[in-house]
Amino acid sequence: MACSSSGKFPWNLLGWATLSALLAIGSGILRRTEAVPQSLAWLVAILPVAPMVGYFFGVERWMRQLDEMQRMIQLEALLIQFGVTAILVMGYGTLARAGAVPDLPISRSWHWLWFALFWSWLLGQGIVRRKYR
Repeated sequence: MACSSSGKFPWNLLGWATLSALLAIGSGILRRTEAVPQSLAWLVAILPVAPMVGYFFGVERWMRQLDEMQRMIQLEALLIQFGVTAILVMGYGTLARAGAVPDLPISRSWHWLWFALFWSWLLGQGIVRRKYR
């Protein structure tokens, strides 16, 4: 992720993402060890989602600070991210329906979707930044 136009890295975004990841790990451990009563399992399961709200509000604030060129780079990187992720999801979905790969429910594959989103955005960043050098 690039610096903002003021030259400061938006560290709060890294904090929100890290908090969400730590809560996801913690909630997974709690569910596996059955340390949480079934009546509260939904609350533990959704805990990692709460910091993501802060993350997306932070991204919105960060984007407002960027100059026009940096916003264009982000937009083009997101377009690449969308395309790559759409191809992966559609490709896997059609292969799963054909029986060529396992048909995984979203509850087992959501972490791979986040992985694909992040890395395809990073790929888009590299491509677009190289284009505007």
